[in-house]
Amino acid sequence: MKKILLSILCAFSCLFGMAQSEKTYTEPLVVTINGESYGPQDANVIVQDNSNGTINFVLKNFILSIEGQDMFVGNISVENIAVEEGEDGLKHFAFNGSTVLQEGDLEGVDMWMGPLINLECGGSVPLDLQGKMNDDKLYVTINIDLQAVLEQVVYVELGTDDFPTPTPPTPVDGKVYTEPLVVTINGESYGPQDANVIVQDNSNGTINFVLKNFILSIEGQDMFVGNISVENIAVEEGEDGLKHFAFNGSTVLQEGDLEGVDMWMGPLINLECGGSVPLDLQGKMNDDKLYVTINIDLQAVLEQVVYVELGTDDFPSAGVLGDANGDGEVDIADVTYILGVMANGGKEAVADINGDGEVDIADVTNVLTIMANQ
Repeated sequence: MKKILLSILCAFSCLFGMAQSEKTYTEPLVVTINGESYGPQDANVIVQDNSNGTINFVLKNFILSIEGQDMFVGNISVENIAVEEGEDGLKHFAFNGSTVLQEGDLEGVDMWMGPLINLECGGSVPLDLQGKMNDDKLYVTINIDLQAVLEQVVYVELGTDDFPTPTPPTPVDGKVYTEPLVVTINGESYGPQDANVIVQDNSNGTINFVLKNFILSIEGQDMFVGNISVENIAVEEGEDGLKHFAFNGSTVLQEGDLEGVDMWMGPLINLECGGSVPLDLQGKMNDDKLYVTINIDLQAVLEQVVYVELGTDDFPSAGVLGDANGDGEVDIADVTYILGVMANGGKEAVADINGDGEVDIADVTNVLTIMANQ
């Protein structure tokens, strides 16, 4: 069984290792040769995330336009460029080497010069590429060594280096519970591991629930999933004195924020599950502890439902009915306690035995009845 689960986990990792997410940026392109600049012209850049800390970069249909004369060069493509997160919140990448220019795909263009340039440069074209990007924009500079063709280095600037200053993330307010987490797959359990859960009270009978930095750990193999977040879950007060909540639907997994983790699998799992992940969540809590079970439907990626158990269902008893003074016994001392509350005009919940919102003789009668039936 363990070998089967490890095989599933490896297959899962391999699946995502091969998966790519692709984004197209349209940015102004300016070409500079010998100090003379030409452009801008709109250019399309495709960036493929290889899900392993690298990207593939493609500048589509590059045209070298000089004083109305167009040289249709083709696609400038570089694969497996390492990417690092910068302190500015942007993704930075760089490449220095050679690449093979490829023909473009613009309609009406019969002759692309890229393959001929490759030949003139000895088979591939030397270039130095520096770039940075976020989800909205991209800025790249490329020095293309065309000494063999133009006796010049062509400088290409894509986009503008005017990224907005990132806004610091808003602190998450709420109560933080730290509970043991156990994962069960196909009847085999793994854990426990400590997990943090943030519960935000929306003051309208609902909560927001966030399981932070969920890691699917199987026999030393860690898959960094991310945050499991569900908003506006209805909460009800139970007869056991606990707050109960439940959710059945889908949610979008989010990247976590653990230092040193470059790749969170949550966004890729979303894609494999059609955009969001189905789950069934059941929970209860008081001010001191929390107990939650989550069935995460990963049929699309693991052909399994992953069962997550957070905390332990061993809440202390809410107390003995009629024990107004809290000494564990229902006796005449409780009658005396209730009479004292009545004399002082109090409305203490522990003395409101029948739960009608008032502390009165009916509560005394209830205690006497409980005593008589002991």
